[in-house]
Amino acid sequence: MSRSLDAARSFLERLEAQGGREGAVLAGEFSDIQARSASWKTHGVCSTEAGCQPGNARKNRYKDVLPYDQTRVVLSLLREEGHGDYINGNFIRGADGSQAYIATQGPLPHTLLDFWRLVWEFRVKVILMACQETENGRKRCERYWAQEHEPLQIGLFCITLTNEKWLNADIMLRTLKVTFQKESRSVHQLQFMSWPDHGVPSSPDHMLAMVEEAHRLQGSGPGPLCVHCSAGCGRTGVLCVVDYVRQLLLTQTIPSNFSLFDVVLEMRRQRPSAVQTKEQYSFLYHTVAQMFRSAIQNASPSYQNLKENGAPLYDDALSLRTSPSLLAIPRPPSPGGVLSSSTICWPFVLSLGSPPPGDFYPSGPTASASEGGPRRARPLAVPACLSGPGVEARGPALGPPSPAGAAPGSPTRGRISGLRGLPELSRGGRFLPAAPAEQSPAGSGAYEDVAGGVQAGGLGFNLRIGRPKGPRDPPAEWTRV
Repeated sequence: MSRSLDAARSFLERLEAQGGREGAVLAGEFSDIQARSASWKTHGVCSTEAGCQPGNARKNRYKDVLPYDQTRVVLSLLREEGHGDYINGNFIRGADGSQAYIATQGPLPHTLLDFWRLVWEFRVKVILMACQETENGRKRCERYWAQEHEPLQIGLFCITLTNEKWLNADIMLRTLKVTFQKESRSVHQLQFMSWPDHGVPSSPDHMLAMVEEAHRLQGSGPGPLCVHCSAGCGRTGVLCVVDYVRQLLLTQTIPSNFSLFDVVLEMRRQRPSAVQTKEQYSFLYHTVAQMFRSAIQNASPSYQNLKENGAPLYDDALSLRTSPSLLAIPRPPSPGGVLSSSTICWPFVLSLGSPPPGDFYPSGPTASASEGGPRRARPLAVPACLSGPGVEARGPALGPPSPAGAAPGSPTRGRISGLRGLPELSRGGRFLPAAPAEQSPAGSGAYEDVAGGVQAGGLGFNLRIGRPKGPRDPPAEWTRV
């Protein structure tokens, strides 16, 4: 474990030494990735002959997103019925070298049968969907799942909905019963309902919860995760990279020379345009850095002592609270190692000043379970050490005076010194666009347009000091309050 964590520390040190990968540096890296990807087609490293064949061209949602022949999914089920072997999808290798993911496009009306042939033949148990059926007034994916009391018959496949519930405010979990030739299987679908077509998620927490739940549902059985958005490129690639890094953490196999650039480039060698925009690339840097910091923190003796005793350490006199929405997700027991699937990083949101007791600044209105609406994940309060080196908390009690006009005790913006490339921190701990994305009309051949990409904001660490428990002297921080 120490060698893997050393590699994670090395990555974070390089990141900080390079100023958090400032915008220009990240843009240059991503341009290099795009240039190398384009050269593969020019030099014949990656070909797309199958997708160009007349009989298959109509099965492509976007004419400029064709699967690479070297890794494409070849269907054999129902070939004797006259159905071809083509579907716009590629295998992507996981951290252990296996075919861990099938990255594919959102089905078209006339490729629904091919989609379910894929799911059945490769024994897919979990589908990750990173788009909605319609976005910005355009159809992005045909509905391939059944609705309540409305079974769906697609060729020889009968799909019924057995359960549907909100995993959190962004993720819908559906359990489907799929019957083919008198055999039935359960297939789970996790749909991210609010991932914008021209941007990134507002924060990584619900996306990480989605990946965590996918592996709980998958279990230890065989079969790849089926991941798709509309084109099966940008948002699909982000999910695959996050899950890939998560597997490196869980298996303690982070290489000493770990490079996110290399991971994304290798995924693009298997699926065209995986991780499609520089905003998505920047979001990955932020998410991976946060996952690494959390893994290092969770492996520390102080954190283990806190977990075992179930009480905060007097050194920082802060309380560790867990988001109710995350606690509601059932997770398998830890296999015994320090790092388990339940200790992967979740974004932490604290509040500056002195809010009323029990007020943790919910990120949005909360709907009760009786009303059938999704519950918003509530922010977390965590030990100050989670902020890591280089974090400056600025507020009325801990830093310079509040800006003119700011209410006493009101939250103010903070920043992470030395990590200038990461987006500015904002209240509520959510990625927020600096300006609304311009929605340009997409042409018939457009897919996940990069021209109108938004600039994302960052996660904030707002400090909330709790009164220490017990007879010991309070920490020095209390002298400044």
